[in-house]
Amino acid sequence: MDEFDKQVLEGFGDTVDRIVATPSGASPVLRNGRGGLRHNRYIWMRVYDETRARYGRPLTLLAAERLLERVGPGDHVLILTNSHEMDGPPGSAALARALLVGPRAIPVVMANFQEGSKHERALTQSLTGCQVIPVKSRDELRGSIWTPYTALVYNWPTMTMGEAAEASERLLDELYPKAVITVEATSCNEKGVRHGALGGPSNRGDPDERIVRWNQLLDAARRRGALTIATGDNGNECGFNTIKDILVRHHPYCRDCGCPCHGGIVSATGAEIVIPATSSNWAAYGVEACMARLLGNPDVLHDEYTHSRVLVNCANEGIPDGATAMASPSTDGCSREADMALITQLRQTLAMSVKEIVRESR
Repeated sequence: MDEFDKQVLEGFGDTVDRIVATPSGASPVLRNGRGGLRHNRYIWMRVYDETRARYGRPLTLLAAERLLERVGPGDHVLILTNSHEMDGPPGSAALARALLVGPRAIPVVMANFQEGSKHERALTQSLTGCQVIPVKSRDELRGSIWTPYTALVYNWPTMTMGEAAEASERLLDELYPKAVITVEATSCNEKGVRHGALGGPSNRGDPDERIVRWNQLLDAARRRGALTIATGDNGNECGFNTIKDILVRHHPYCRDCGCPCHGGIVSATGAEIVIPATSSNWAAYGVEACMARLLGNPDVLHDEYTHSRVLVNCANEGIPDGATAMASPSTDGCSREADMALITQLRQTLAMSVKEIVRESR
């Protein structure tokens, strides 16, 4: 690739970054309770700007490049997410599909859920909406004509800190994943407390308390040399400790969560690549677009019809938008129309990025 083409590729990556990091179609104000303090969500763009400057390369493009360098056919990729809100399952499903269509990897979508619950169905129905066949056992990943497009749905139970460390090592020994990607996987801060976006704690910080613990898994994967990528929109997502200094400058709840721990909401664990975006879902779609560009295969990025299926499938299970708390096919207060338009923007950016317009006289 010559220097001109390199510049064009980087420009494409920056365009994708700006699309997924700009809160178009989103309410700029999030209030903590009807009479509570207001939080300006536009400040998150400053977090993106400083993170982009630190890495020196478009974040979605960098993540896609590293994935395609490290992940090949038959390699496992863990996708850590939640199944309790609309930000998480759709983005995880989209990444799973991109990994199947692109490098032909084997995605393992992990979340905490009760067997047979709507939270389990949020994952399976999001995958189905994204044209991926969900399976529940490793045996179903191989041995059938349907296996090229299957993803393993894996329940990550509540555990103590010690149990989570042991379970992480066992899982990594079993699957040897080449990459681990977090998509709205909320994790504990440095005091062991998990928080929501506006500082609400969900546990006491006791290491022997059984809660959903992601830090131990991401830390163990990093020690083994797996690629780690974190996506998020507030800093409480697993992997965001890498940019904690940026977060505390711009996000009030990252400085002080307001709960008795006063440790802020930032995850205690870092990742190799961190992508601050309008939502974790949107960051995932950006990585998809960049993988499609690098592979020269536009089918790696899902289309608008598929996107609609994913959102509706997930919401129809009774999964709420994380901002409005309503079971609507939207993400973190971004309207469904904005969510759909995002995919159109990404697809048009992808299509036009490989075209040349020739201006010539008669």
